[in-house]
Amino acid sequence: MIIKIPKGLFKGFKVKVQEKSSSQPSPSSPAKPPSASAPEPLNLEKELARKPSPALISSLDDADPFVRSVSSEVLGRMKDRDAVKPLIRLLKDTSKYVREKAAVSLGYIGDKAAVPALIEALNDDAEDVRITVAGVLGYLRDREAVPALIHSLSDTSPVARMKAAISLGVIGDDEAVTALYQAAKDENEMVRKYACEALGNIGKPAVSALLLCLKDERIRAHAAQSLVKIK
Repeated sequence: MIIKIPKGLFKGFKVKVQEKSSSQPSPSSPAKPPSASAPEPLNLEKELARKPSPALISSLDDADPFVRSVSSEVLGRMKDRDAVKPLIRLLKDTSKYVREKAAVSLGYIGDKAAVPALIEALNDDAEDVRITVAGVLGYLRDREAVPALIHSLSDTSPVARMKAAISLGVIGDDEAVTALYQAAKDENEMVRKYACEALGNIGKPAVSALLLCLKDERIRAHAAQSLVKIK
């Protein structure tokens, strides 16, 4: 059986499709700028920064570790200094994931008041937390952390030792030269590499140590590259 479709039945539908599709820019052509009356796109980061965070801070005490973890991250990205003390408290949370997020958020906020607690967290039982904290202390560039980071060059985790070496190079205190020279002999190749880089970042006070490193064929190339950077 043949069904005859009356002429013009889809005429209105066709117009609507054309109107709708004409408003969508093709991938190959740039979109037209919005008109003056169009609302501005929502900037979530700005919106969060405008809003008070007591509710978020209180959620750091939530029974669910996932909620505590997410709240920590948001407060860190907001750089809310009111959250520093609660986040420091979370460095002793029962969940290692929460402790790790708290450390990262304290790094985002950048308040040096957190440094003593972060130094203590370098002794955390969880390897991931120690690794994260070692990186955060380098990001904060506080010389108070140098002795603790030197101690972390002996961590059982090679990644934690590597992070400690990197952070010592970022801080750039010549107190770390001897320890970094010893770390340049580490059994782990990456620790040796980043220890040499850290010595190069410290600069002239590390030249003698780097010259000694040239005698070790395992790190000769890394030491030479670091020496070239020193002016």
